[in-house]
Amino acid sequence: MKQRLGIAFLALVCCLIVTTPLFSDVVETPTPDRVIEIPMRDGVKLPANVYLPHGEKAAKLPCVLVRHPLGKDAVDPMWVALTKRGYVLVVQSTRSFCDVSGRSVPYLTDGWSDEHKPADGYDTVQWLASAEFCNGVVSTVGVSATGITEFLLAPASPPNLCCQYIEMAAPSMYQYAVFPGGQFRKEMVEGWLQIHRRHPSVIDWLKSRPCYDAFWSRFNAIDYADQVRVPQLHLGGWFDLFLQGTLDAFYAAQQHSQSEVRHKHKLIVGPWGHRYRWSSKLGEFQLSPVQLTPPVNITQEKWLDFHVKNMKNGVEEAPTVQYYVMGPFDGSESKGNRWRSASSWPPPGAEYERFYFSSDKLFHEKQCDKKPIPIPFDGANPVPTIGGRNLFVPDGPRDMKEVFSRNDVASFFTEPLQEDIEVTGRLWANIYVGDLEKEQDVCLRLVDVWPTGEHYLIAEGATHVPRKEYTSKDPQLVIVDLWSTSMVFAKGHKVGLLVSASNYPAYDLSFAPNEKGTAFSIHLSKKYPSSLALPIMKENMIVEKKEDKEHLLVQ
Repeated sequence: MKQRLGIAFLALVCCLIVTTPLFSDVVETPTPDRVIEIPMRDGVKLPANVYLPHGEKAAKLPCVLVRHPLGKDAVDPMWVALTKRGYVLVVQSTRSFCDVSGRSVPYLTDGWSDEHKPADGYDTVQWLASAEFCNGVVSTVGVSATGITEFLLAPASPPNLCCQYIEMAAPSMYQYAVFPGGQFRKEMVEGWLQIHRRHPSVIDWLKSRPCYDAFWSRFNAIDYADQVRVPQLHLGGWFDLFLQGTLDAFYAAQQHSQSEVRHKHKLIVGPWGHRYRWSSKLGEFQLSPVQLTPPVNITQEKWLDFHVKNMKNGVEEAPTVQYYVMGPFDGSESKGNRWRSASSWPPPGAEYERFYFSSDKLFHEKQCDKKPIPIPFDGANPVPTIGGRNLFVPDGPRDMKEVFSRNDVASFFTEPLQEDIEVTGRLWANIYVGDLEKEQDVCLRLVDVWPTGEHYLIAEGATHVPRKEYTSKDPQLVIVDLWSTSMVFAKGHKVGLLVSASNYPAYDLSFAPNEKGTAFSIHLSKKYPSSLALPIMKENMIVEKKEDKEHLLVQ
């Protein structure tokens, strides 16, 4: 009994972390109308809770499926609210949850497969389609962990799958969750696996596979985007830990999914972190109702009503892409802090500009600095994670003054801007590193420096550099991916970049826990020009969205 209560409590904790309502009414979670077991092709039966619309217990209705690594009892009221719209809700325990030993790797049997290997998502959809309570139409919804099961299900292409609503999830576990930049994402992965009651051996197993291989390809739905045959809505946030996965999954679906659905996918990206559903705060700042709600608010109810019930509610006419352009977080005057729309991602109009390092400055021209800048490292006192795209430590835009003031962090800044500049798209940096005696991390943080002195984090990234790759004494090029953003750096502000050899506990230190000394040096010369590349939106290319009232959805 105590064990069952413990599991239920952990399920509730994780459910609060990754799912609470924002775009739907909050309702009390009822007792399921039925508890069923759904057979898989290998004979395993996975339990599921069934929630039926009140007063329609004998009718055959469209079914909405949630496949949950935290089990069938980790139910979000947002999902149960769908029963009020005439949908049958089914919340199913995935196979890893049913493994009480905790030694199985989550999601291992949730994806596509051949006829001889498990494909639990496919089998579930097809079984539900013929269930006595279903009319043959099955759709999926999910956020975070349950959104990942949606991504893995899509390439299996079950014939009775109708549409998907995917929020803040990773379409590939290696690139967007476990090893972004080749470095183990410590706080997120270890915390997530502990909440999901995985045995420590699972963490060790994953950490032992730092290189992308056939094992990780089993979790990469983007490579199979050409098998997607249903419309998907992708929802993400600029400070969400799976942000780039959301953007890349939408791009892959729009470019490579089955031709009949390519024009039906939608993307919404707001100024949100992973917890936006239960908190209206973003880092140190309070979000307004306008920031929390897209101009054309495509809720999961409206998405399902349109694709399942063919209701004319405005979804089809809604912009393909809606994204929020951030600005100064205190709301001070700028060309940012507004929603825009586009027909694709990334939106047209951005041109990359390089900003070259020199001493503590960023310039448009290559510099002549000959003396490299050493970056110290102390495994006993790593540079701390403050803000960013995190799960179990505070996320969002936070003042980097504690990081900026450290002697193991190099800082580079533009002069105060003479006008607003909008940065929208993917961010990259080319860092020429020398003195690399052992494997290290190159960690970057892009900051908005206010005239009053604050350094607010906008984007970050890290690249793990194995020492074995480098045999020459010459500086080596390290490319660091800071993922994407949409941000207006206002007139009078500075664009800043902080460089360090650690960002802990966001990224692991197991490769050098007791090391102390110079991790590497940054080269700044014309021959080795370290630089930051930013996609600058040109003023004459910015197309403002139409008035919101022209895109209102039918309630």
